[in-house]
Amino acid sequence: MIRSMFKDRIFLSTLMTLGIPVVIQHLFSSFINMVDVVMIGRLGEVSISAVGLANQLFFVLVLLVYGINSGGAIFVAQFWGSKERLSIHKTVGVSLSISIAGAFLFTLAAIVLPVLVLSFFTTDSQVVQVGTDYLKIVGWSYVFTAVTFSFAISSRSVGDAKLPMKASIISLVVNTALNWILIFGHLGFPALGVKGAAIATVIARFIELSIILVYVFTTDHPLRGTIKGYFSFSRYFVGRVLNKSLPVIAHEFLWAVGISLYVAAFARSGTQAYAAYQIAHTIERLFFVGAFGIGSSAAVMIGNKLGENKREEAILYSRYFNILALACGLFFGVLLMLAAPIFVEAFNVEPEVKANAVKIMYVVAIYMSLKILNALQVIGTLRGGGDTTYSLFMEISNVYLIGVPMAFLAAGVWQLPIYIVVALVNLEEVTKAIMGLYRLFSNKWANVVIEGMS
Repeated sequence: MIRSMFKDRIFLSTLMTLGIPVVIQHLFSSFINMVDVVMIGRLGEVSISAVGLANQLFFVLVLLVYGINSGGAIFVAQFWGSKERLSIHKTVGVSLSISIAGAFLFTLAAIVLPVLVLSFFTTDSQVVQVGTDYLKIVGWSYVFTAVTFSFAISSRSVGDAKLPMKASIISLVVNTALNWILIFGHLGFPALGVKGAAIATVIARFIELSIILVYVFTTDHPLRGTIKGYFSFSRYFVGRVLNKSLPVIAHEFLWAVGISLYVAAFARSGTQAYAAYQIAHTIERLFFVGAFGIGSSAAVMIGNKLGENKREEAILYSRYFNILALACGLFFGVLLMLAAPIFVEAFNVEPEVKANAVKIMYVVAIYMSLKILNALQVIGTLRGGGDTTYSLFMEISNVYLIGVPMAFLAAGVWQLPIYIVVALVNLEEVTKAIMGLYRLFSNKWANVVIEGMS
């Protein structure tokens, strides 16, 4: 299997075209995010915790919008395989409509109810106050993010992963530069602290959206259409898209809520313990980029093959991707273990916080192969084949039956150290991998979802 994978030039060249831009984008994003956390960390542990907790609302929104557009991307990839451009535009229109509506509700929550949102995670009044200042500003960026996701994810599904990569990199550079200026008051600007970080984010998100829209509508991009073309979908068309998309939307939303419950449990271990988790999570993202590249490529390549009615090739590709996922997990896990003690030195926090952050990263490194394998099954194989209901069942059952109860028991009842809490929560990855591999080898996930929609 490994030998045949390396001999398959079409597979490898397509993987490089799609996967490398996604890896670069996420690597760049994770690195810049780490720099942002380091900058905010200079303001103290309260600021790290406040911004980290405030961004849980954005985290839930991102996963919700990601779910909406990933569901649509199943159809975009298969329509692209069968070269049906008008149907692609209608699918983008459906995803765009739902994404904007959802983002508007999150904006209202951030601007009108920030104290209520933050009080769910912590009782520390100082953290709530600082986080409120941040949320009231950063909430204005949510609609920009929703529209960006609709076009960026669809762009990858038609084989153009470079556009969202370039837009994201430029946005992240702008965000970092503005953070340096506005957080600390350089170049004659006042030092605004976390408010400056929020302003920088709003500006950067607007720039990212502008780059994508200008490029799509001034070139012969596959996503370029008319207003009528985007919104001329029928009820039948919407129903078919939602039939596969709703499980993805529910998956991402419920998973995001589950992760937020983890955070609420971790925060009960204390401000210092949560600061350690936030630092570890920020660094961990640098080493999880392989999952995004492999998963995004798998969803598009498998979807394209199914759209071309080449089911056997799609199944073969799924096997190749599983081999790559395990290899990447092993590589990045070892790398994370070696790099953890070095990276934490960039943060201006207490030695105990640094020590706990390193231990958390060691735990994550041990689970890395399973985490990347499971991410591949969910966002790549199962979604690429339209098997969204099983994907929902596999993910959510493990989060809510294993992960969430374990988080609250370990942190709230047993009051274990934060790194042991994280280790127990990640037991969900073991059972999830068993369920994912069972489904993979059944081949029941490989479905053509676009028949009769044109």
